Amino acid sequence: MQGGLPSGPPPPPGGPQRAPPSGIHPPPPPAPTMPSPMAEQEAAMLEDKIRKWQQVNSKRYAEKRKYGYTQAQKEDMPPEHVRKVIRDHGDMSSRKFRHDKRVYLGALKFVPHAVYKLLENMPMPWEQVGWCK
Repeated sequence: MQGGLPSGPPPPPGGPQRAPPSGIHPPPPPAPTMPSPMAEQEAAMLEDKIRKWQQVNSKRYAEKRKYGYTQAQKEDMPPEHVRKVIRDHGDMSSRKFRHDKRVYLGALKFVPHAVYKLLENMPMPWEQVGWCK
């Protein structure tokens, strides 16, 4: 030692390295990941489930046919028809509709759900235009 300086190489950065206590060994490095036979079987099962789900739902949501006949799409009702219904049934105070009032009042409980469904199907301003029926 000259002038209070230690002799030899300087210590490595991060402090001096200590040996692990005897009997404790560092963990082995991770083995390279290779697909195991179990993982391949799970992947095959998943593919099979996906294929079955697609088959079931393609039938479920396909266009319904009755006796091999596909119905044509219904046309939208003309606005004049809706206007006539409103004109005829707009005023329920007439004696002619006294039995219908009960039905219409009973149907009012479904209005909140109907409005909810309308709002649910409305496209949001940030979405592309969507046509709903």
